[in-house]
Amino acid sequence: MQKLGTLLFGIIFVMLLLITTLALSLRSFVLDPSFYVSTLKAKGVFQRLAQDPLRFVDLTDQIPQLAAVPAQLQQQVVTTILPADWLEKQMSTAVQAWVEWFVAGDSSTPEIQIDLRQIRDRLQGPPGLQVANEVVNAIPTCAADQQPKLSFGQLPDCIPAVFDRNAIIDQVTQMLTAAAKQLPSQYDVGSRLPLGARFGPTFNGQRVGLTMINSTLWVLVLGTIGVWVIGALIGGRMGGLLLAGSIVVLSTGVIIYVFGMALVPPAWFADLGSELSPIGRSVAQALIQQLGVRSIFCGAVLFIGSLGLIGLGALQKPHSPQYRS
Repeated sequence: MQKLGTLLFGIIFVMLLLITTLALSLRSFVLDPSFYVSTLKAKGVFQRLAQDPLRFVDLTDQIPQLAAVPAQLQQQVVTTILPADWLEKQMSTAVQAWVEWFVAGDSSTPEIQIDLRQIRDRLQGPPGLQVANEVVNAIPTCAADQQPKLSFGQLPDCIPAVFDRNAIIDQVTQMLTAAAKQLPSQYDVGSRLPLGARFGPTFNGQRVGLTMINSTLWVLVLGTIGVWVIGALIGGRMGGLLLAGSIVVLSTGVIIYVFGMALVPPAWFADLGSELSPIGRSVAQALIQQLGVRSIFCGAVLFIGSLGLIGLGALQKPHSPQYRS
């Protein structure tokens, strides 16, 4: 009966130790905004943002006049309008805001403000004039039998040779200045996030926040320690239980680090769209690998601790007297 009780509590302890270690390892970094920012930087996401911003940002919502610009010119225009490192700063701010919203456990949609003041200022300054030059100079001169359709809302296919391009550049500059004056200082993108990121995980009808996470972790830690102590009292092998648990934690950490990403289905990132889905997978890969590394470290600490307990127990055992014949 004692062996059965020891085995039962040993299995429960190993399972609880694994779950608790994984949860604590995840908690140690998953709510740190700097982890996501550094991951995005290490994965080269910010570099890709700077090289091809149109894949990730659409300014035509705030500057409708850009919709009249041919697609091949929009890349050059947006690159000129956006300040250096603007996308990196805004994404870092957005990640910070989302994590703070998640930690607070607020049930409302996250408020994630994107700063548009620099863009507004650049549209009214030299970059705006440069954009006007680029757009107008990219429009070809009309052939002798070609009649362009001129309108205020759309750029012509060509410009007649008799037209003064400088005058057209001035008109486009005025158009961009007018668009800049209508730009708000900030733009909330929280309502545009996918449903999963907009509302966050829920449990029993309540949004999961930091308070619920910490309370759950405390229950896991205390429950694991309690089962460990009970199992040791029954079987008298506290170090042995911890040794078994540490080996399971170490093995699981290695499996997560090596094979973890294969267990994450691509469908989890489908609602992010074709452009953001690879970024989501990159972040998930970094998260899983970090979880594996920290689990391995915790398993190693537990393994060393178990050896210490086993050694301490061996020293405390009374030695049987030896008799000489």
